[in-house]
Amino acid sequence: MTVFAGTNGAGKSTISLQMRDFIGEVVDPDQIAIRLNPENPRSADLSAGKEAIKRIRSLINSNSHFAVETTLSGTFFLRHMQLAKVEGYEIVIYYIGLQDVQMHIDRVASRVEQGGHWIAEEDIRWRYGQSLQNLKPAVSIADQLIIIDNTFEPAIIAEIRNNQLVYKIDQAPNWSKGVLDLFKID
Repeated sequence: MTVFAGTNGAGKSTISLQMRDFIGEVVDPDQIAIRLNPENPRSADLSAGKEAIKRIRSLINSNSHFAVETTLSGTFFLRHMQLAKVEGYEIVIYYIGLQDVQMHIDRVASRVEQGGHWIAEEDIRWRYGQSLQNLKPAVSIADQLIIIDNTFEPAIIAEIRNNQLVYKIDQAPNWSKGVLDLFKID
């Protein structure tokens, strides 16, 4: 199970698209909502979420390789990562972040100008804090966590394997320090 996590506008879809040949099916509730109601995808969020849940459970039950995209602002994906882990899955998380919450807001606004989907600013602000907070318990579930700063271009800033920090750049961005401060390189 591969998880692409980060606040709206971080670049999850762009990075997962580049890896599609290696990660299997990508379950993305945003894309499901667009498919269900192209004119107003936000009105289909609840239905899309239910469909995503069914698909994820089906993939786990069939022991299939798959990936998900999530803001990691709730506990749903934490629970499903744990469920997949119990079923013998290796869990790999790519957490993508930007230098600050305003950059997430600006990128979503830019995406909307290009025809992409809108997310309310207050939702982005709330998800930003929640996502970073939920990254801490996700570390203990994941077999591998790769933290990527996508402020300018995607750059790996740290890697944690089996709850051990194995790589970290010297000057990690401030947004990542809440998680990285939990670890020391062995």
